[in-house]
Amino acid sequence: MDKETHKKLIKDFPKSVVKPAPKGKFGDYVPHHIYTQRLVDVIPGKYNFSYEVIRGKDNSIVGAKCKLEIDKLGVVEEVGDVDMNALKRNITESEILKLAVSDGIKRCCMRFGIGLELWTGGTTEEEHYASDTSEKKIKNDAGKPASAPVKSDADKSQVSLSPAVKTEASSASADNPIALLEEANFPLKGVTHPNGELAIDEDGLWCVCKGVVKYIPDSEKTSAKGPDFRCSKMGQCDAGDTVDGKVFAKSWWIVDFRKETPKAWINYVQALNGVVMPKAKSMDDIKENEAPF
Repeated sequence: MDKETHKKLIKDFPKSVVKPAPKGKFGDYVPHHIYTQRLVDVIPGKYNFSYEVIRGKDNSIVGAKCKLEIDKLGVVEEVGDVDMNALKRNITESEILKLAVSDGIKRCCMRFGIGLELWTGGTTEEEHYASDTSEKKIKNDAGKPASAPVKSDADKSQVSLSPAVKTEASSASADNPIALLEEANFPLKGVTHPNGELAIDEDGLWCVCKGVVKYIPDSEKTSAKGPDFRCSKMGQCDAGDTVDGKVFAKSWWIVDFRKETPKAWINYVQALNGVVMPKAKSMDDIKENEAPF
């Protein structure tokens, strides 16, 4: 699959089709038929979806094992389930199956990066280990001073900038990271991963596994510990880690102590936030006692 088609496939859903969570539920959602429409519009005839019925001990339908295959991207399997409140309404088996399959196709699409923006609160490996809420941990945390406020993306991305930077509106599209960096006068350095794989080009940000990387602004996170960048291939990302049998998509943070986040990505976030680096002046343009920028 070419980059342009892949980009269209995983493009964020327009706000007009995103629905608020039902009362008592968490997280906005997009109806299942919109996911199917995306597949039909972008890759007609190049995907295949199937499912198997899952039955409980009393032989009633409780879910569906769903499989989605996309040409040149691979195959994913997910389990679509049914909300317990729906089961308690004593609806028909066909309605239960419909709900399970609808849930399953959305989960399968998410594994390919479709609608990933609705799932960005998903657990990362770091959060997996940081989620210990045992009584012992709570007791040990008691009496500790409150943590410092979490910095915004703009704050985090400017930790290495000089006071000479300024902010202004950009005319370059965020869809073209290179153009955005050039307009903001950032040097095109750190455009590869530590292993030499390309990390950024005119088409977007790229994972070591060659999957598209999504930037997740603070406004879209449901956890302060959530990553700033995540591979959209999710469980299909072979650059991530496997913990307790669960595959985690490769993730990166702007404040990166492991030095894995490409410098160009951090500059890209700065440019998105309107940061513009000063241009160096020629020696002829520099007046006496004036800074060369």
